[in-house]
Amino acid sequence: MNKLLNRMTFRTKILSALLIITLVLSGLSLLLVQSIKDVNQVSLELRDQGVPAVILLSHWERELFNKEQLIYETLSADSCCDIVDQYNEIMTSNQLEINLADVPDSLRTLAREMDLLDFLIRNELQGFLNFDDMESAERFLEETYLEELHYLQDEVDLHQVINYQEVQNKSMEFTHIIETSLALLTIVTIIAIIASIYISYRISNGLTLPMELLIKKVNRIAYGQYGLTFQNTNNQVELDELTNSINQMSLKLKESFETIINDKQYREQIVNSLPIGMMTIDHESSQISLNKAAQRLLGEEARFLADVSSIPNTSRNKKFWDILKSEKVCENRKVSFENGKEQRFFLVSQSILHDVEGVMIGRIFHFNDITETEQLEQRIHQSEKLAVIGEMAAGAAHEIRNPLAVIHGFLLLMNQSLSSEEQIQYRMPLLMKELERINFIIEEMLLLAKPSAPHFKTCFLDDVINEIIPLMKQKIESENVNIDVDLQRVPLELDAKQIKQVFYNLIRNSSESMNNQGTIHIYSEINEGQYDIYIVDYGCGIPKENQPYIFEPFSTFKENGTGLGLTIVKRIIQNHHGDIELQSSSEKGTTFRVRFPMKEG
Repeated sequence: MNKLLNRMTFRTKILSALLIITLVLSGLSLLLVQSIKDVNQVSLELRDQGVPAVILLSHWERELFNKEQLIYETLSADSCCDIVDQYNEIMTSNQLEINLADVPDSLRTLAREMDLLDFLIRNELQGFLNFDDMESAERFLEETYLEELHYLQDEVDLHQVINYQEVQNKSMEFTHIIETSLALLTIVTIIAIIASIYISYRISNGLTLPMELLIKKVNRIAYGQYGLTFQNTNNQVELDELTNSINQMSLKLKESFETIINDKQYREQIVNSLPIGMMTIDHESSQISLNKAAQRLLGEEARFLADVSSIPNTSRNKKFWDILKSEKVCENRKVSFENGKEQRFFLVSQSILHDVEGVMIGRIFHFNDITETEQLEQRIHQSEKLAVIGEMAAGAAHEIRNPLAVIHGFLLLMNQSLSSEEQIQYRMPLLMKELERINFIIEEMLLLAKPSAPHFKTCFLDDVINEIIPLMKQKIESENVNIDVDLQRVPLELDAKQIKQVFYNLIRNSSESMNNQGTIHIYSEINEGQYDIYIVDYGCGIPKENQPYIFEPFSTFKENGTGLGLTIVKRIIQNHHGDIELQSSSEKGTTFRVRFPMKEG
């Protein structure tokens, strides 16, 4: 039954419900017609039986009463001569034109007895009067006629009571038929109303519940659950096509959404894969979007860039942020940017962002990291500068070295020929020391002018440093310097001779900064395939204003320094594919970090 109902359309269900209600009401109308027929039948019975009986009995009652009065008057007057005529006058005045065939069946016997009573007067009483037998006539009236008349009166009264009861029964039957019809009408009406409400509820429920479920699931699709499908659980015919259409729509939306998302992710991946930092500023919302390169290059400051109002308003990186705040188009402006301890250089450009119709919808701010290029230019400039200086130094060194050799030779001869008192008198030790210092400067100048290519061999750095420590002890004026070496024993590709020069210069600088007393710590760390060596002293430190220039030639803050030591150190380390940097420097000490690439495998 349920399957049959589910296969029916809403139109069929409604028409079926209307047909059932119509049939019920038609049956009710037939019952009402039958009730009307019953009422009509009772009316006919009253018309044909009850009413004539009432009229006839009332007539007979009056007639018998009149006849009784006539008899009593006659007997009291003792005159029976004209009784028959008076009797006939009563009959004539009270005559009711009715045939015996029209008399109800229940009164036909009484009607014959009434006729028989008249017959007694007209025949027997008239016979006594014809013979002037008044005594027999009076006796006949008293004994026979009055007795018969009283009997008929009793019968008439009895029939009146019976007839009244029958009429009352017929009236009750009217009421019963009407009450039954009204009760039936009420019951059928209530049943029809309840059935209508139930059918309407079932039909509407069969429509509204699935529609509510459809609406809820369509809302879920509208809120992003693309690809959500559902079935017509009540198998309603009209909803099958609607359900299929919504399922197809959901699947199509999912496909379209996935296509859009894939396309968006592909484009975002392209933008994020670019090494160029890009920021887009929406014209209406003022929101700022950054690609991964921009987030990486800006560092911590990128976390706070949500919209234009969040752009920093500080003196730090002011040129960079001023360009971003402005809406002016610019191209390839070089600005510096400090990100923590690191300073970088960006090549900044800004252009207008238009939609497909050419309407301005925002700006594109992009910047290239040219720090390496800038450093390379500085290195090239430094190399050119070193080359010029080297050529000058080489020429000067050769010109100075020849006469210096002659002076050195004569001073050695003089030093050997003079006594100890004369050596002190003529300051021979000081002359020999200063001559040795001049020779060391010349060697540094020649090394700066013509640096030899390193000859790489596998060696251990701790062995190299341990070889130069005794030499350092001999040349350091004070023996109060302690060199603490704690290096991890890792094989490296190095030129041992050049590396000795590097650490000789670094240890000598640290010792001089501590006034040749204290401890120098040398230790190592391994970080991501790099071998890092830290040289830590507890000297006076390097002035902050001189720190950016310590690796430039002839840059020194020491009274007797040449400004070539760290320049040579950096050049040797770079030739070893390494790097050196000043980690920290203050009044409490200085830390240099030397980095060498580790040997692969």
